[in-house]
Amino acid sequence: MSRFPMPALTRRAFLASAAAGAMLPFRQSPAGAAAIREVRLRAAPGGIRLLPRPAGEVAAWCYNGTVPGPEIRVRQGERLRVEVENGLAEETTVHWHGVRVPHAMDGVPHLTQKPIGAGGRFVYEFEAVDAGTFWYHPHQRSFEQVGRGLYGPLIVEEPEPVRVDREVTWVLGDWRLTKSGAISEDFGNRHDIHH
Repeated sequence: MSRFPMPALTRRAFLASAAAGAMLPFRQSPAGAAAIREVRLRAAPGGIRLLPRPAGEVAAWCYNGTVPGPEIRVRQGERLRVEVENGLAEETTVHWHGVRVPHAMDGVPHLTQKPIGAGGRFVYEFEAVDAGTFWYHPHQRSFEQVGRGLYGPLIVEEPEPVRVDREVTWVLGDWRLTKSGAISEDFGNRHDIHH
């Protein structure tokens, strides 16, 4: 006889219940019930100022010409429809970091979607289930695409927003620059691969 009592929930029972839960349909509002917020994002080369004047702009990759990309703001329960145009010379995707979305909208290349080819478009659409502060970015060669500036904030507000006297969205980023102030081109190096 073991001196350790049998657990109330075994590992196998837990895994079986977790697998059953994963098979449940993704919760969405009935068709037409949720308001739809439409946004367009264009990923393309651009320029940003990283160093004070007299230094000029540095070549970067931008969403709608800015780094970070535009703040996308939606209310919890609304549907978000984002048409992404790829103005890059390579494939890209958009991943909605921390957001519960249908599998086909998760932006993981070759797993949840075919990457958006150069000059191509893709429409992401999902219900903003959870309120919070999130971010969007590519999962296609993210070590380089995020490193060149492709990211932005996604704010999902509560249906009744909390009263505050001021709201500020801060997006912090770090840049690996050369001595001349340009973005270092050594993407995919050992440091990047380990992240």
